[in-house]
Amino acid sequence: MRTLAVSRRWATTAPVALLAFLIMAGFARAQEVQLVVSSYGGAYDEVFKEYIVEPFERENPGVRVVLAPYATVTNLAAQRANPVLDVVQLDDFDIIDAANRGLLEVLRPENISRWDDLYDQAFLKGNDGNVYGLTNVFGAWGIAYNTRHVDRPESWRVFWDPAYRNRVAFMDNWIPDMLMAARAFGGDERDMEPAWRAIADISPWVKQFYPSFSAPQPLLESEEVWLASWFDGRTYALQASGVPVDFAIPKEGGILIRGGLGVVKGSRNRELAEKLIDFAMSVEAQRAFAKNFFYGPTNRRVALEGDLAEKVVYGDADLAQLLVPDWAYILTQRSAWTDRWSRATIW
Repeated sequence: MRTLAVSRRWATTAPVALLAFLIMAGFARAQEVQLVVSSYGGAYDEVFKEYIVEPFERENPGVRVVLAPYATVTNLAAQRANPVLDVVQLDDFDIIDAANRGLLEVLRPENISRWDDLYDQAFLKGNDGNVYGLTNVFGAWGIAYNTRHVDRPESWRVFWDPAYRNRVAFMDNWIPDMLMAARAFGGDERDMEPAWRAIADISPWVKQFYPSFSAPQPLLESEEVWLASWFDGRTYALQASGVPVDFAIPKEGGILIRGGLGVVKGSRNRELAEKLIDFAMSVEAQRAFAKNFFYGPTNRRVALEGDLAEKVVYGDADLAQLLVPDWAYILTQRSAWTDRWSRATIW
């Protein structure tokens, strides 16, 4: 998913698809209020339609919600003077980046009935302290491992164990992997030198610095790779298909993955856009995302039980294990970090 690893659902076709959609959007029927929401496509959109779009339209007669192709921060900047999108869905760091560039509206609590039901980690703030995005799904970045060949990992240092040479995979140029490498060897986001040394040391025996988030699946299925940094939800979906894998958050922690929604600056439907974001925070919608994709709920009122509650990011105890990076700082360092990663992985 990306150049600089900053948009996990980005594909090279997205700008073309979005441009085509924006042209078509000009032919909207005059008698309708059309609310345009960028989304991720595929199965995600199916659940989004059933549990958010359709209930929203029923409660707001005369409003039609249209799902547009995925949009990047660059896309938002390009339509700044005449925005067509009303709501954008992005990763947390992109919401923060867009907010700091003046591309999003400040969200108003009075238009979001579930505001007080959300975990603190659900609020995405700009450098000015205002909330510009709300998170509708939580995920975790940790370790997917083969249960036949690897005991449950207790530390990220397991990747450096010589027993697993040529059996490990990292996402290429992905900030969460950089951060966890730093933490495993005594650093943090303000001291990344341990990460660059550690990645340079391991680089010769990494099976793959993989280019997309679907790439670990065949590597784990074939058992070419026994350890991979990956998402919890994707790991559990693979486990459900019969592959001998499990997911672990080691002692150094994992990264909290947050998908968020924001209102595009200059939207002509700002209040409606906020109300749609409110629907995305509903118990029904968030329970559906948990059941379909193993995404954790961001609304405290969502009740999960059994195996599902054990697997997804659910509740304060799970959130406490996961790091929320200082994205405001990291965004200023992204270019330098990308360069250092590239140098460390060339051998």
